[in-house]
Order: sequence, then structure tokens, then C-alpha cells
Amino acid sequence: MTKTKNWLMGLTGLLLMGGLASADAAPKHIPAGYSVDTIQIPDEIVLGVGGMEFHPDGHLFICTREGEVWRYKDDKWSLFADGLHEPLGIYIDQKTKEVWVMQRPELTRLVDEDGDNVADVYETVNSSWGLTDNYHEYSFGLVRDRYGNFYGTLNTSLSWRGWAGSHRWDIGRVHDSKMGRSAFYRGWSFQVTLDGRFVPWSSGLRSPAGIGISPDGDIFYTDNQGDWNGTSSLHHVVKGRFHGHPSSLTDHPGYQVASASTDVKLLSDYKDHERKVAATVKRLNQISVTDYEKLRTPPAIWFPHGELASSPGEPVWDLTEGKFGPFAGQVFVGDQTKSNMMRAHLEKVQGEFQGIVFDFVDPMHCGAMRNRFGPDNALWVGQTGRGWGSVGGKRFGLERIVWNGKTIPMEMHHVSLTTDGFTIVFTKPVDKKAAADAASYSIKHWGYEYRAEYGSPKVGTTDVKPSRITVAEDGKSVHLSMDIVKDRVYEFIIQSGLTGADGSKFTNPRGWYTLNYLR
Repeated sequence: MTKTKNWLMGLTGLLLMGGLASADAAPKHIPAGYSVDTIQIPDEIVLGVGGMEFHPDGHLFICTREGEVWRYKDDKWSLFADGLHEPLGIYIDQKTKEVWVMQRPELTRLVDEDGDNVADVYETVNSSWGLTDNYHEYSFGLVRDRYGNFYGTLNTSLSWRGWAGSHRWDIGRVHDSKMGRSAFYRGWSFQVTLDGRFVPWSSGLRSPAGIGISPDGDIFYTDNQGDWNGTSSLHHVVKGRFHGHPSSLTDHPGYQVASASTDVKLLSDYKDHERKVAATVKRLNQISVTDYEKLRTPPAIWFPHGELASSPGEPVWDLTEGKFGPFAGQVFVGDQTKSNMMRAHLEKVQGEFQGIVFDFVDPMHCGAMRNRFGPDNALWVGQTGRGWGSVGGKRFGLERIVWNGKTIPMEMHHVSLTTDGFTIVFTKPVDKKAAADAASYSIKHWGYEYRAEYGSPKVGTTDVKPSRITVAEDGKSVHLSMDIVKDRVYEFIIQSGLTGADGSKFTNPRGWYTLNYLR
């Protein structure tokens, strides 16, 4: 491990003031009982949020794409660290108060040696993955399991033939896809053990901008629509799993023509390494798309592109035990392009996760990439709009979604698969007469094509009518019997004729269930 003293003291330790901003435009869609507060950011700070974590003392630590780490509490901002290389993840141990950040080239521990709330030592924990000058080689994080192991994800490199005139950028592409592997372990999730060892974990990632861990210790990441990924998605991370993008298999020992050593010191070593990489990629290009599809584990959730999400960020779990409303235990995910916050419910079928996703709050001020539930039981949303742009138009932002503690919104709480259809569970009773009417529901399903081309249209869209409708006595659920088909996304739309028993209307009447496995 390498330790570096922080001599970049020009602004470090600076104290700035901010607070709740004056009212901005409210989201167009927000469930009853919820509101959004905007945190005022001082003019001196460019807060392109890359990661957020609450410290045990109540401060919110925010690492930024500009290379800084800020502390925020009670409308006061102070600089904890700077000079970092686009950190896109931060983790704080709630017992030891230690701080780690995920930089492009390394996992780093930030140490405040003298207790003045400024990092004095930047310690390299691990830097075993590769990095070139390709702008798309992001490194995302950061979660930690109960044993002290860290997990992160590595973006593939962006290139297409002749775009940059870079042989190294071009060499790692499979079936002429836009994204490839220009350096070690691009397109992988990884583990860094408690003693600092790097362990390649799962392959086939494309642009995995968010990673999260469930209360049961299951790790999930989000991926963006593009080559080998028909639409944006949420994946369950399991060691050895292949998620679909084959360029990463360049670093998989089961596919390498010969081991491409990471110990490249001499020109002769480099040339030998490049020959081995080229030979491996040639082999990967001989494997058919059909065979890659057989290797792939499908995502737990597909996010319909454009309708719901275009570039999802970090998944976080509601562990407030009802203090954030009726969605305890569910997953919240933001989107960088649409600037919305989504809500998902996962269930296990045949031992694998799948489930339903809904819109929740839409839109925020700009790209909603990082989220954390705070000590106040609000959902804090860190935002960035730099790069591809985002709905809302702002360059960056920090907002929090707050529940009023009493109002139960009229929403689909979740949808669950049964042996002969689906059960829709509501947050509160619905009008039972309207719920028994087939006209209250619009249902269709489709698939996505697995291919090297960028994204996929909806394939085989089919309308579905329930053959039988059974409304629960308490009006809080309805079972829709129908023929069901696996490897499809089912869209459920509640029509305007169905309301709550109290007359309340649905804010988000659409949901999308990913059906990979049958009961």
C-alpha cells in the first residue's frame, strides 16, 4: 500500500455556508405525502456528485467528479480532501469512521491523522486494474460486505473502428461493438479483500454506473443500455457470473489463448502482451452471439429505455422501517439522463431475483446518480448533469425527498408472480367494483434482443387480457389470472377508472415486471 501526504492545502479545510434554497420547480410527478427539499450549494463549490455517505457524526460526505470530498451538516460545508482522480464512490465505516474513495486508478483510504477534519494521508489500498486515456474508463463504487471486503465495478472503454486512431482502444472489441476492453479487467466487477488483495468477481459489465448491497448482503449493479445490453438494467452480482458483454472475457483465464500478464515492464513484455490480447480477442470473435447468450445471466430488472430510464445510477434499500412511507425494504434507483427516482421491488423465483419497477419522483434538478437515506429518514439525492446532459438542465445538485409521516399515497406497492398470473398489491384499498373490471388494466409484454448492436427495440409486443380477476376482501390486492411467458417484460398500466376506495388517484400508474423464471 502506498501512502501520500496531502500537501494540497490551498482550499482544504475551508468553511462555507449554505442552506435550503428558495423554492425551485417542483417535480411533475411525486406521490402524495412526499416533498422535495433543495440544498443550497455555495457558489464556490462545483458539486458534480460521484458518491455520498453519511458519517457517524451526522455529516454527509460527498465526493465529486471534480476530485474533491466535501462535508455537509447544518448548512455548513467544509473541504475534507482534494486532488483526487474523478472519485465515483465513497464508503465510511460506521464504527471506525474510516473513509475510502473509489478513484479511476485505485481504491484509496483517506486518513485524518490530527483530527482537524481534513485528510492528511491518501493511502492506496489497491490499484490492480488497468487504465488508459480513454474517457469512458470509469471506476464505480463503493460497497462493503459484512466480512470487510469491498466491491466495485469497472467501465468498458469506448471506441469504434477508426474513431480515435487507437489500436489499443480498438483491439478489445467483440463482434464490432462500440465498447471494448483497452486495459486489464475493464467490464468486470471486483472484490478487494480485507488485506488489500484484488479478486476479479464477475464479467460482462458494460457501463455499470451504480453498485449497491442489500440488507441480506446481496450485491447489485446497474448497467446502461448499449451494445450487448438491449435496455438499461439491474443485475445481481455473483462470483463467476457473466452478465453479457463479452469484451471483458479477454481477462478471463478460461478464454485467454495465453495468460496476458499484468507485469509489463519492458517493451518486449508489452509486445508479447499485445499479441496475447489480440489472439484472445480473435478467439472471442469466433464465439457466436447465440453461445454468448447461453452463458449470460439475465438482469433482475429491465428498465424500459426512454420511458423510465436511460442511464441508471446507484441502487439503495429503504431500511427506515416505515419512516419513509409504505415502501420499507424496497430499492430506490435514480437515472442520470431522465433525472428521475425509481422504486423497485425484488422477489426470488427459482432461486434468482426478478421483480417490478415503477417511477417514483420525476424529475429532479438533474442527473440523479447517487442516493443515501439519512439520519433524518429522508432520501438524499446527489446529482450531476455534466457530460451527456440530463432533464432539468442544471450542472449539479443535491436534494432530499421527505415523507410527511402520515399520508399514504395511492400506488401499486408491488406486483408478484404467481403460477397462473400476477398479484398486484396496493398501498391502500382500491375501489373493489372498479378493480374487478378488466377495463381497469392495460397489460402487454415484450422482449429485448441480445446483440452486439447498440440497444434493442421492443420485440414481439403482445397485449394480454386477464382471464379472471379476483379482488381481495380488504381491497388491497387483486389477482390477475392470465397466460404467462418467461423472458419478457410485462407492463401494467392502471387506467383512470380505478382509484382508491377514498377516491385518491395513482401518481405512478405504470409498472414493469421482468419475468425471467416461472413459478
